[in-house]
Amino acid sequence: MSLPEIVLSHSGSNTQAYRIFAALRALGYPARFETGFYYMRGSVLARLAEALPAALGGSLKRELMRRFDPEVESAHVRIHPWMEIAYIALKRLGIPERRLARIILWRDAAFDRHVARRIASAPPRIVIAHDGQALATIRAARRLGTISVLNQVTGHVLKALTTYREEAELCPDFADSLSTHLPLEIGEAMRPESIEADWILAPSEYVRDSLVEYGTDPARIAMLPYGVDIERFAPGPPRAAEAPFRILFVGQIGQKKGIKYLLEAVRRLALPNVELVLAGLVIGGGSGLKPYRNLFRHIAHVPHHEVHRLYRNADIFVFPSLHEGSAFANLEAMASGLPVITTPNAGSLVEDGREGFIVPMRDTEALMERIARLYRDRALLDQMGAAARAKAEANTWHDHRARLASWLRRFDARRPQSTERK
Repeated sequence: MSLPEIVLSHSGSNTQAYRIFAALRALGYPARFETGFYYMRGSVLARLAEALPAALGGSLKRELMRRFDPEVESAHVRIHPWMEIAYIALKRLGIPERRLARIILWRDAAFDRHVARRIASAPPRIVIAHDGQALATIRAARRLGTISVLNQVTGHVLKALTTYREEAELCPDFADSLSTHLPLEIGEAMRPESIEADWILAPSEYVRDSLVEYGTDPARIAMLPYGVDIERFAPGPPRAAEAPFRILFVGQIGQKKGIKYLLEAVRRLALPNVELVLAGLVIGGGSGLKPYRNLFRHIAHVPHHEVHRLYRNADIFVFPSLHEGSAFANLEAMASGLPVITTPNAGSLVEDGREGFIVPMRDTEALMERIARLYRDRALLDQMGAAARAKAEANTWHDHRARLASWLRRFDARRPQSTERK
C-alpha cells in the first residue's frame, strides 16, 4: 500500500515545521512543503548575500538562514516569496511591533488562502497547516475530502492575549514587551481552526489544555512532543568548585517569559558567588530591566550553532514562561544535563521533583526556594541533571519521527468524506 501524499504549509520560519517535513520525507511520504520563503543555495538572493559587503551581507544571510534546514531538500519546497520578503524588509527597517503584528496577520491570511487554492488544484490525502494561518486551508480540505491536521505550535491565542493583558496590569514596567495591542477579536477569528480541523497536533499538555478550554474536542488532539539533538546538546565537563553558580536563561528577554519574576528571585535571594546569564533579544524598550542591570550578564546574540556552549557552562536552567507551546530551550537544557526550573505554561517534559521543578507562573517565592535548594544541594543538582539527560535521550528527533508516523497512520485510517462529493 502506497503512502498518502501530504502537503505541509507554513508561511514563515519555524523549526518544528522543518522537522516535520524532514520526517515526512525520511518516512517515505510523497510530501511537498508550501512556504513563504525558503533559503535555497545558489538562488538569486543567496548570491546577493554572498556578494554584499561582510557587515551587510552577513546580516542578510543570517536572516535568510533562519529559513533553512539542512534536512529539507529545496526540490520539494514551493515558495510564495513576495509576502514574506515584504515582511522581512519591514522588520529589518524597524517597523513598530504594533504595525508589524498587523503585517504578520495579513501575511498569514493571504498565505492561507493561497494554500487553500493550491490544494484545490491538486488535492493531497493529508494537509498539515499551522495555527494562525490554517482556516481557509482546513475548510478547503473539508470540501475535498482531504484530511486536515492543525499543527498547534503554541497555546491557544485567546489564552495568550488574556494572560498578557493581565500581566501588563501586574507589571506595567514590562508592558511594552507584551502583545497587548492585538484585539481579542483576532483570537476569536482564529478559534474555528482547532474546532474545525480533523486532527490537531499538540506538543504539550499546556497546549492541549488551552485548546480544550476554548472549545476543542480533546478526542481529536494528538500529543506529539518535540525532540532534541542529544549529540549536539550534551553535558559538558564538571564545573570547577570555585566557579560561580551560574543560572542560565535562553530566549526572548521580556515578560512573556516571566523574566521579572526570575530577576526578582535572584535579587531577593542575594546568594554569594552567583551569576545570572540572560541570553537572547530584549523585547520592547528594556526600561523594566534597568533596576536589575547589576544582577545579570546579557548575551544579546548567540548564533544557533553556538548556543549549546552556553548550556555546558551553566549549573541550572530557569525558564519561568507565562505562555508557550513547548519551549525548545527547556529540552536543550535537559539534554545538556541541567536541572530545569520552569512553569506548567512552558510545556516542558520536566516532571516536578525529578528532572527539576515545576513552579506556578508569577510565583517569585517558589522560584527563590527551588533555586536556593539546588544552590545548596550539589548532590540533588547532579541527580536531577542526570535524570534530565535521561529524559532527553528518550525524546530525540528520531522518537518524534516515530510518534509522527504512528499518528499519520491513524489519521489516514479515518479519512473524512468530501462535502463536494456528497
